[in-house]
Amino acid sequence: MTELADEVPTAREVRAEIRDWRRGRAELRWGEVLSDGYVALFCVVMVGAMGGNVVLTLRRLADDSCAGACTQVRSALPWLVALGVALLALGLARLLGPVFSPPAANAWLLSTPVDRGALLRPGWWRTAAVSVAIAVLALVAPAVLGGFSVAEGVVFVVAGGGTALAFVAVAALSQVHESRVARGLTWLVAAVLWLLLSLSATHGAGAVPEVSLGVGAAVAATVAMVAAALSWRARSALAIVPRRVLGYTAHLSPSLSGALSSVDLGLMYDVLLARRWGRGAHVRPRTGGPLGWPALVHRDLLRALRAPQPFVVLAAFVLVPYAAADAGAGRAVVLVTTLLGLLAGPATCSGLRVVVRTQSLARMMPLRRQTLLLAHLVVPGTALLLFSLATIPTLLPGHPSTEAANLAIACALSAVASTTRWVTGKPPNYAAPMVSTPAGGVPTGVFGSLARGFDVWAFTALPLMFGTGGMMLSSVISIGVISYLVSDSAA
Repeated sequence: MTELADEVPTAREVRAEIRDWRRGRAELRWGEVLSDGYVALFCVVMVGAMGGNVVLTLRRLADDSCAGACTQVRSALPWLVALGVALLALGLARLLGPVFSPPAANAWLLSTPVDRGALLRPGWWRTAAVSVAIAVLALVAPAVLGGFSVAEGVVFVVAGGGTALAFVAVAALSQVHESRVARGLTWLVAAVLWLLLSLSATHGAGAVPEVSLGVGAAVAATVAMVAAALSWRARSALAIVPRRVLGYTAHLSPSLSGALSSVDLGLMYDVLLARRWGRGAHVRPRTGGPLGWPALVHRDLLRALRAPQPFVVLAAFVLVPYAAADAGAGRAVVLVTTLLGLLAGPATCSGLRVVVRTQSLARMMPLRRQTLLLAHLVVPGTALLLFSLATIPTLLPGHPSTEAANLAIACALSAVASTTRWVTGKPPNYAAPMVSTPAGGVPTGVFGSLARGFDVWAFTALPLMFGTGGMMLSSVISIGVISYLVSDSAA
């Protein structure tokens, strides 16, 4: 009896018991499963057919009409997208954690004598497979648009998918050993991507070397072997991962699931923001500073110096309008500039987001709501203004210098208004009447939250393409939107 009591079950036996328990309590019928699978397969085939038709049409148009600078940009496009996909995979892996365990498993199973590595390996292989699949799907379109042949496209996709898998494996090893290797690799890849983008924006994309099919196949094979070796190394290291490290992802998963189930992107941003500052909560306090509303501006400046990553990303985005202008975007450059401001702006508004979502903290401030929000908009607004002014040379071919400067200021106002609209958005009101859906009752504000920020961007950015009158109209709309969103009536 003592030997039986001391016997430790294997991970396979534990997973079999869990699987048997779940199957015994399953409520779905085979008809419902087949129906849901048919609908999902039909949607995938339909969307894939439409997307493939669009990509092939753009490929034929590029083959017929692309010449000069367009050819250089087209030759650099696949490499830019490949590095961007790899950087995105690495960033998401660092943020979410490639080594993941559900909260129940973290609480009930990982504290037992069962082999921890054997429990985590199936999840790791699923993460690796999903990473490769998404990277391959994302690289098919640039391979077609870049003018590659079938063999060259296969080599390109294999190399890109292997690079993404290798980066995810590096993130997993950094998570297990709690090292900063993945962080340094992120900045290195971002610098290389920025360099290639600068070459594309300054007519230097032709300097990207062309490699033969044999050399490319050898490089792709090498990348695939390195990715496989790193993945196996990460698989072997799972047995020593601390439960404390797994607790980060275990607590993050339910929060993100709740935010995504309610289609509340603002709540998802709050969860990620809390994780970002929670992991680096130990800071050096700095006393002193101005009084009144300038004290809030001073705090935002200190926060920007302590965590300058959002502002560095915004500064790196300056090259994108130059690349768009070099590719012949024309007046659409203003749309690119304002959209980039909207995408990078919310990350610079941490202080504004906190006082908007934490009403008790805002009521403790001896300031009116308008003064409080405007003070927290000073630093992000200044950053967006400098970003827009840096894109003035992209506007000079079609506008005089004075008009180009005014147009850049109007772009900054549009970006600030769109960012303010996104950051100050209210959470869904579950006390209001709901709309009946197959997923249950859904508040009406949930559907509008997906377009929050982009609605203001459309109303303020599109008029910028229609001369001086459109610029004045856009500026008036932007100032009006900002004035309303920071007023007491919008609380």
